[in-house]
Amino acid sequence: MTLGNALAMTAGYAVDADSGTVAADFLGIYNETISAADAKTRVTYIVPSDEDTFIISTTNNSDATHNNQAMVLSNATTANNTGTTSGTGIVVQVEPYGAASDKLIIAKFVTL
Repeated sequence: MTLGNALAMTAGYAVDADSGTVAADFLGIYNETISAADAKTRVTYIVPSDEDTFIISTTNNSDATHNNQAMVLSNATTANNTGTTSGTGIVVQVEPYGAASDKLIIAKFVTL
C-alpha cells in the first residue's frame, strides 16, 4: 500500500482500488506507505470532498473532450479514460494536465 494510491473496502479489508472499484467501495487516498511487514490493523487515508482535485495518471493520452466524463480506475493510480462516461466511474475529469502524451488529468473522485 503506497502513499497516494486509491483505497477501497473489499470483504472488510482496506485494499488498493482497482478496475472493479465502485463509488460505494471507494474509501479515499492512502496517506502513508505501509508494507505487509508493518502488520497494521489500521491505515490512514484522506477522504476527498466534492471540491478536492487530484492529478491522476490515465491509460490513454489526456483529452479535453473527456472533461466531465466519469471514468473507472485501471488500478490504484490510473484512470481508464476511454472517451465515454461510465455509469460505474469513480473519477470525473476536470481537465487535462500538461501535454496530452503526459497522460495526466486533474480529476475529482465521486463522493457519496
